[in-house]
Amino acid sequence: MHEKRDHDALENEIKRGHFVRAALMAAQMDLAEEETRNLRHKALWQMSAVYRNARGTESLAQQFGCSREELKNILKEYADTVKNERNTKPLEPCYDYSTGKYFSFEEWMGHYLRI
Repeated sequence: MHEKRDHDALENEIKRGHFVRAALMAAQMDLAEEETRNLRHKALWQMSAVYRNARGTESLAQQFGCSREELKNILKEYADTVKNERNTKPLEPCYDYSTGKYFSFEEWMGHYLRI
């Protein structure tokens, strides 16, 4: 009974687009490694490209056990996928309050992965 409820809750979080919460739930539920990894990658992408939250991205990467190089590869892969889908909104320049500048996603990623 609890497993069905847990799976329903996980599906609801995915439908809502709450990938960070879904990734954490998947890890607690001991889902298949492939599914958990996909949710973790989506959560990292969402935190970095959609929210442009450097500290949140760093925290998630540490929780998920991703090195800086792995994180960089994951984000580049998703950026390439988004470019191919022609959904460039997450890649467009956004204001970065800590620097006072507008960065495209690639510039933002270069800036924060370098620090």
